Amino acid sequence: MIVSLIRERLPWMLVVLLTISVLCFVLSDLDPADPAAILLQAQGLETITEADLAAKREELRLDEPLFLRYVGWLSNTLHGDLGRSYRTYTPVLDLYMSKLPNTLLLAVLATAVSFLIALPLGMLAAFFHRGSVDRAIQFFVILVAAIPGFWLAFMLIVLFAVTLPWLPAFGTPTPAGLVLPVTVLALQKTAVLTRLARSAALDALGQPWMHMANAKGVPPFRRAFHHLLPAVLGPMLPVSGLEFANLMTGAAVVEYVFAWPGIGKLAIDSVIGADMPVVVGFCLFAGLTFVVVNLAIDIITLIVDPRLRNP
Repeated sequence: MIVSLIRERLPWMLVVLLTISVLCFVLSDLDPADPAAILLQAQGLETITEADLAAKREELRLDEPLFLRYVGWLSNTLHGDLGRSYRTYTPVLDLYMSKLPNTLLLAVLATAVSFLIALPLGMLAAFFHRGSVDRAIQFFVILVAAIPGFWLAFMLIVLFAVTLPWLPAFGTPTPAGLVLPVTVLALQKTAVLTRLARSAALDALGQPWMHMANAKGVPPFRRAFHHLLPAVLGPMLPVSGLEFANLMTGAAVVEYVFAWPGIGKLAIDSVIGADMPVVVGFCLFAGLTFVVVNLAIDIITLIVDPRLRNP
């Protein structure tokens, strides 16, 4: 079943990635900045002549038609060469591989924290449906969802790094440096996952098998962990996976605020500096992340839920 799923999805994954690569490459060509001038400036040339620009454009194949440049870029990409940065002349793949562990660490911790907070909160809200506990949790969810991530990041920096100098203002891959960026990202994802957990728990509590367990006098603790928890985990796992993929590519603002040395900050710096090979590499990385995570979610769901293996 899993092998057939991979075989079925693989062609569509390749189509999606090819489409993303075409769009990113074409959009990068619309950038008004001259890559030849950027590279020559990065080399420290004080006076740049037209002959220098023409030679550099020929070296970069900028004088060729767009289609031929894309075919050449795609061929190099399939061999693991995404080009070089206009600013540092460092291979784009090396840049992203050096930043990937930091973003991966941030995304894994934020997803895990948000999941561990949202799961009990959602189940608790469902158990006390329309009660004071449910209303308090709902208020917390709405409040967290309404706060912009960058504003929350600045407020936490002011409170815990300036007023109470307990934590560093800038994120570093250390236990103390992880606290603030992980907190900001986890709270943003907690709102989505808590609502999902509450909805799934309410649906499960209304099922006949839950009424039967209640009628048999099964203790609440056992009902929650042996009957309700598996029903809530089913819909939460796919969404948690998508949130993880979103954090791998969409935590750029938080990374930039905390100066976190990750992929998101690299992408923002590249956009500001018109470093288009790095920007195109980020687009391709984002597309690859989502298609791979989607496939992994489907495989995990097949393993966890036997009903999908035997329809």
